[in-house]
Amino acid sequence: MKKSWKKMIALAMATVMTMGLLSGCGGKETAQDAATDNAAGSEMAAMIISIAQGDPFLTLAYQGVEQLGEEYGIETKIIEALDKSEYSEQIRAMAEVGANPIYVVWDDLAAEAVKIAPEFPDTKFIIVDCYLTEDLDNVKTIVVEPQEAAFVAGVVAANTTKTNYVSWIGSADQPVINKFRAGFEAGVAYANPDVQCESLYIGDANDPNKGSELTKQVIGKGADVVMHSANKAGLGVIRACEEEGVLAIGADEWQGSINEDVVFWSALKDITGAVYQAGKSVLDNTFEPGMDVYNINSGLSLYDERDYEKLPDETKKVVDETIEKMKSGEIEVPSEVQ
Repeated sequence: MKKSWKKMIALAMATVMTMGLLSGCGGKETAQDAATDNAAGSEMAAMIISIAQGDPFLTLAYQGVEQLGEEYGIETKIIEALDKSEYSEQIRAMAEVGANPIYVVWDDLAAEAVKIAPEFPDTKFIIVDCYLTEDLDNVKTIVVEPQEAAFVAGVVAANTTKTNYVSWIGSADQPVINKFRAGFEAGVAYANPDVQCESLYIGDANDPNKGSELTKQVIGKGADVVMHSANKAGLGVIRACEEEGVLAIGADEWQGSINEDVVFWSALKDITGAVYQAGKSVLDNTFEPGMDVYNINSGLSLYDERDYEKLPDETKKVVDETIEKMKSGEIEVPSEVQ
């Protein structure tokens, strides 16, 4: 167990190092640094984030920016704005140096971006993973709905638990995070109403230790399958499951790479493709403002085939039937906690 946890830490550190290199420096980069790099006026796409690099979701999102950069031969930057006092400064600085598009991730940065966007009508701002919309010609919001993947994860959890007690652990009580919770709880109840699901919040998206402590509490009550929707703090959820010998369900990306025996399922959120498509519309001059919502009928993958192939045949059949009913509309997955 200790060996696989060390492997997970190494993977997380490698991600941080790689992201640092891709952003053009070994540590935190500001918009001012990017301005210096872009002095020659080269084309650039930038993503501004509000927590440190290394978060699994942000890694996936930035991969979409990288894909855009590789295809169109433009520079890409990831900018850390770790304090709210930096948000406006970093967004405005990137617009002034000519970054286009500019991505901002999550609610707080989005709120600042829509204030600044009217000052730069020729710059396209793409809001990632929040539901804020404004009637502005240069602002697009992109959302990948997570509740459908979480619903399937709930079905799998209910068909896997031996104690009839599962748990969902989120980073914070926020709209996007609560969509995971709504889907998971509904999936558990749909598959087996006799299975108890306890849902809790860590209160911090960036602290694996807090995630681990909370997870051990629900395991102590009898939970033998725990799903997280907790960003970097979710690594602590997985660590606790590994240490206590119970099963975990990952989120956003396939997290079986941490420990396939523990993380037996992941609820995928294909933000990479959504980020790429939105940026492509800017560079192809097909950009349209408003909100783009990606869901099961957009062709998104809800799970990884490596996980599916390891399921018992009976559970595979249940998953297949569930997804067909979701696609047809027979099953309507809630987007809000019931």
